[in-house]
Amino acid sequence: MGITALDVLVLTVSALLFRWLYVRKSSHNGLPHPPGPPGLPLVGNLNDVPTDEPHVRYAEWSGQYNSDIIRLNVMGTNIIIINSLKVANDLFDKRSSIYNDRPYLTMLYDLVGMWWAMSSTPYGERFRDMRKAFHQDFNHESVKQFREMETKACHELLRRLTSRPERFMEDIRHMAGRIILRAAYGIDIESENDRYLEIAEQSLQALSATVNAGSYLVDSLPILKYLPSWFPGAKFKRQAEVWRAPVLDMLNEPFDYVKKRLAEGNAQESAATSLMEGVVKRSKDPKYMEDVVKNTLGSMYAGGADTTVSALGSFISAMVLHPKVQNKAQQEIDTVVGSERLPDYSDRDSLPYVDAIVNETLRWHPVVPLDIPHMLSADDVYNGYYLPKGSIIVGNSWAVLHDDIAYPDPSTFNPDRFIKDGRLNPDVQDPAVAAFGFGRRICPGKNLAKDSLWITIASILASFTIEKATDDNGRPITPSEEYESGLVSRCSYPKPFKCSIYPRSEERAALISATVYEC
Repeated sequence: MGITALDVLVLTVSALLFRWLYVRKSSHNGLPHPPGPPGLPLVGNLNDVPTDEPHVRYAEWSGQYNSDIIRLNVMGTNIIIINSLKVANDLFDKRSSIYNDRPYLTMLYDLVGMWWAMSSTPYGERFRDMRKAFHQDFNHESVKQFREMETKACHELLRRLTSRPERFMEDIRHMAGRIILRAAYGIDIESENDRYLEIAEQSLQALSATVNAGSYLVDSLPILKYLPSWFPGAKFKRQAEVWRAPVLDMLNEPFDYVKKRLAEGNAQESAATSLMEGVVKRSKDPKYMEDVVKNTLGSMYAGGADTTVSALGSFISAMVLHPKVQNKAQQEIDTVVGSERLPDYSDRDSLPYVDAIVNETLRWHPVVPLDIPHMLSADDVYNGYYLPKGSIIVGNSWAVLHDDIAYPDPSTFNPDRFIKDGRLNPDVQDPAVAAFGFGRRICPGKNLAKDSLWITIASILASFTIEKATDDNGRPITPSEEYESGLVSRCSYPKPFKCSIYPRSEERAALISATVYEC
């Protein structure tokens, strides 16, 4: 006889009571848990988990409770929020052996099917093999092989901005998808309505909704996954069924395409061909290693399809709001590059202010305000607080990058904070300390991301004037500076806004048009 809905209900109530009593009594030599909102019996802080700008609320709680580390108890699950770089370094780096596992998210892994992602993989041998495979083609030196392709994708974006500037976010997304699919799989995407980009948008919507700690009750009470889809309160089951197909398509379709092209002998060079022809063939266990490579490539696809889009959306918004910053950057580019060509990577060391804009873009509105949750794999004590095994640990990247000591007046977009005597100031904290995650779980695609951001920002500044749009009465429209969670991944985006983007001169427009001959 199978499990019934009544069985699930009874077991759920029992589990709630047991977990609440256990967490309430748990301690370590009488040490307290970190401070946080008091919560309610049984459900704890279930109703306190913020849904709107949680990174801001968590930072506010740090001030309220005078602690850089705070705690929520959601249905018996400890959620620890880290709001400073010192605590993040102490735990994620210095104690990395017990702070770099992942919590098991039943909704995301079992129901939605994203068990394969590197970000979801438990810390251990398989994770290390995936990270090693990722690092082979995406380390600091290896990513340079993609620079020509990134430049071509960037130039295509410039042409699109010239012809249809009002669709700038759509075209930025197309550029980002083109770069990661070409780098990872050797796939050249369609100019419009590309199947692979549609898969990415649908499947990463699931990641955005399910990866936040406390988002779904089934993560705290896995037995709920056995509820039938029609049962009251089981909407999560119906939603998971919608998301599961594109999530698995994201893993399988591009990989199957590469395998077919390899068998036919006409696969384009990419991370996939490098790993399949090298790592897999040399492995003592090719079947296992092919699975590792497949999941690693899927993770590249998932991680690269959206993060650049978020950052470039923030950059466009910043240029609209801060024309003096735009003018200063354009003066630097005009002095170094001139007006007869577009910037390239050889100019990078001579354009420190452009680098400062990249840094400030990553800091001002972090792409991922809250890091993907880690899990504590052993009991620990930190600053007199008891942190029990199994706690979910979340690094608040936004709080670190808005520390008013490291970055005075942090809410203001100010690239000059990174400049001293005409050069990047090494004494100012690099936003990379938090912008790409923490510890051994730091984003392995950060080098490709920073390269893509730099060439795109430098090229847009060289080519276009970006300013406020006007309404029907000719009055300027100021973007709201409000942000929202993206439809894909965990990224934060400026809310849709209008702006005016046009070539700086006829000569610049001609340079952009000439790039068509690269293709």
